[in-house]
Amino acid sequence: MPGMLGTIGLLSHLVAVVAFAVLGLALMLRRSPTGVRLAVALAAFATAFWAGGQVMAAAYGIDAVPWLSNAETIRTACWIGVLILLQRRSLGLAERPSQSFALAVGLGFVIALQLALDVMFHFGTATVPLSEQPAGALLFVASRLVLAISGLVLLHNLYVNAGDGGGLSFRLLAVGLGVIFAYDLNLYTLHFLLGEPNLSLLGIRGAVNALAAPLIYLALRQDSGGRFHLSRQAAFQTVSFSMIGLYLIAMSLLAYGLKITGGNWGQLLQVTFLAATMIAGALVILSPRFRAELKVRIARNFYRYRYDYRVEWLRFIEKIDSAPPRDGLPTPPVRERLIEAIATVLDSPGGALLEPSGDSSFAQTARWRWPDLAVPEIADSAALTLYFIEAGRIADFDQLRAERGSSSQGSHGSLTLPDWAADDGSIWLCVPLIHREALTGMLLLQRSLASRDLNWEDYDLLRTLGRQSASYLAEAETQAQLEEARRFEEYNRRFAFVMHDVKNVVSQLGLLARNAERHADKPEFRADMIATLNASVGKMNDLLKLMSIEPEVRTAGSDSSNDSLDIARVVTIVAAALRRQHSNLELEGAEGSMIIPGDAGRIEAMVTHLVQNAIDASAPEAPVRLAIREQGADIRIEISDNGHGMSAAFIRDELFKPFRSTKSGGFGIGAFEAREIARAHGGRLDVESRPGEGSRFIITLPRACQANTLRKKVART
Repeated sequence: MPGMLGTIGLLSHLVAVVAFAVLGLALMLRRSPTGVRLAVALAAFATAFWAGGQVMAAAYGIDAVPWLSNAETIRTACWIGVLILLQRRSLGLAERPSQSFALAVGLGFVIALQLALDVMFHFGTATVPLSEQPAGALLFVASRLVLAISGLVLLHNLYVNAGDGGGLSFRLLAVGLGVIFAYDLNLYTLHFLLGEPNLSLLGIRGAVNALAAPLIYLALRQDSGGRFHLSRQAAFQTVSFSMIGLYLIAMSLLAYGLKITGGNWGQLLQVTFLAATMIAGALVILSPRFRAELKVRIARNFYRYRYDYRVEWLRFIEKIDSAPPRDGLPTPPVRERLIEAIATVLDSPGGALLEPSGDSSFAQTARWRWPDLAVPEIADSAALTLYFIEAGRIADFDQLRAERGSSSQGSHGSLTLPDWAADDGSIWLCVPLIHREALTGMLLLQRSLASRDLNWEDYDLLRTLGRQSASYLAEAETQAQLEEARRFEEYNRRFAFVMHDVKNVVSQLGLLARNAERHADKPEFRADMIATLNASVGKMNDLLKLMSIEPEVRTAGSDSSNDSLDIARVVTIVAAALRRQHSNLELEGAEGSMIIPGDAGRIEAMVTHLVQNAIDASAPEAPVRLAIREQGADIRIEISDNGHGMSAAFIRDELFKPFRSTKSGGFGIGAFEAREIARAHGGRLDVESRPGEGSRFIITLPRACQANTLRKKVART
C-alpha cells in the first residue's frame, strides 16, 4: 500500500510541476508583465518547486528532501502575498504604511513560526501521531490552519466583489486559489483532529492543485487587479470570519491541552469546554453592540471615508419606500420607518420624532424602540428651532452636557442644553428635518451601541438624510390632506345626488297633495296614495343611508350582487307613477317578467330620471315613449320624446357633466347619475338626439351576473 501511494504521489505532483511551471513561464513571457502577473508567476514557480520536492520524496524517500516542508510554507506564503497585493488599495495599505506593516508582521510571524519549528523539529515531514511528538507539533499544524483560513478569507473578498470589480476574471482566480487553500484546510483539519496526516490526501494533493493552474491563467489574461475595490460589507465579513477562525483554533488548542492534562476526565472536559466556548463566542458575535463596534473600527482603520454612500442611500430609500410586513404584522407607519432608517446609520438602538404642535413647541409623534424616553409631551424648543434654522447643524447633547455651566460660548453657539435632555443621558443627537427652509420636525437619536467620535462626514450625512426625511414627511402630510379632501368631495357629491333625488320625491308628494284635494274621497286614490307614501318613505330612508360616512360598496362578488329584480315590473311602476303627470306617456313591451341582477331602487331612480327629463322636454300633449324588450343576453330600455332635442356638442361636452343644468333650479346631475347607475350594473347608457327632433335614451343592461360584470355599486351612483 505505501508503494502504491508513493507512485500516486509521484504522478500527481509531477502533473503539478508541469502545470505551475508552464503557468509561471506563460506569465513571465507576456509583453509588459504587470506587478500582479509577476507575483503570480513567482508563486507558480514556488508551487512547482514544492511539487518537485514531493516528486523526489515519492521517488527517493522523505529523508532525501529535508526542505520539503519549508517549500510548502513558502508556497502558501507566496499565494497569500498575491491576494494581499490584489487588495492593497482596498485595504488601505498604500495610504497607511503602518497598517501594511502590522499586516505583514502578523502573517510574517505565523510564517516565521512554521519555518522555525520545522527547522528545529522537522514537524512538516513527520508522519507519526501528534501525541508522540513534542508539544510544538500541535502548534505547527495550527499555524498551517491559520494560513489556510487567511487565504480563504481573502478569497472571500475577491468572490464577493467580483460582480462589481473584475467580473469573470476575479471569479476564476477565486475558484482557482480556493482549490489550493480549501484542500489545505481540509487536509490539516483532519490532521489536527485525528492526530496524524492522511496519506491518501497527501498523495493526490498535487493533481488537485494542478487544476488551479489553467483557471489562474485564464483569470490573468487581462490584468484587472487595479480595478478591485473592497466593499465595507466584504471587509466586515472578512474580519468576522477571520476572528471566528482564529477563535476556533485557539479554543481547539486549549481543548487539546485539557484532553492531555485531564487524565480519565480529559475527553469529558474537552467536549464540555468546546461546547461552552462556542456558545459564548456565538453570543458575542451575534451581539448588536459587538457588530456595531466592529463596523466602527473597520471604517476607522480600513477606509478613507466612513460610509459607502451608495449603499447607505439605497438602504435608506428601501427602508422608507418598501418596508414589508414583519412576522405577519402590518407595515410600520412611515414615521417609524423614517426613524429606523436614520438611526441604523449610526447603530442607534432607538429614536423619536418630534413635530410642531404650536408656535414654538414640538410634540412627540412617533418613536422606534425607545420605550423609556423621558421627553415631555410638549417640549419647549424655541431655542432649538432658532438654532436649526440659523445653523442647520446637528445638535450633539453630549457636547452640550460637557459645556454646561461654562461661561464661554460653546460649539453650539448660544444654544444651551434643554431641561428635558439634561436628566436623560441616553438622548444623544438631535437631527433637524428641514423642508423649504422651514423646520418640519426634529429626530432624537438614542446613544449608539458603539462608542464613536462624530466628524464632518457623520454630520453631513445626517443633515442630508434629515432633509430627505423632511420631504417624505411633507409628502405624507400632503397625501393625508388629499385623502381628507377626497372624502369631503365624496360626501359632497353624495349629498348632491341625495338632494336631486329628494327633489324628485318632493315633486311626487306635491303632485299627490294637489290631486288629494280633488280625489281624496275615492277609495282607489286613497290606496294609491298610501302606496306612494310608503314608496316615498322607503326612498327617503335609502337616501339617508347614502349620507353615511363610509359609502356602501356592493360588488359582483359580494352578497348584494346576488340581488335580483323584475325590471319589467320596475318600468311599469315608473310609468304608472309618471303617467299622472304626463297622460301621453306610452309603455311598450312590459308584459311578463324580465329578471336581472341589481339594485331595484337604483334602477328605478335611473329610469325615473330619464323619463322625467323626457317629460320636461316635451309639450303637455306630446307623446313620450317608454319601451322595454329583450335583446340577446341583454335588456334594452328606450325612452324617447319629440322635444327640442340636443346637439352632438352638447351631448359630448355638457350632458354628462355634473352640476351643469339647462333647467331653472336644476342640479345638473340627473343624466350623470343615470349613466353611473347603468355602468355600476355592467351596462351602458347611449343617447341619440337632434335639435328640434327630440331625443332617445337607450339603456342596455345584462340579464345575467357574470364575473366582474357587475361593477362596484358605490353610494354616489
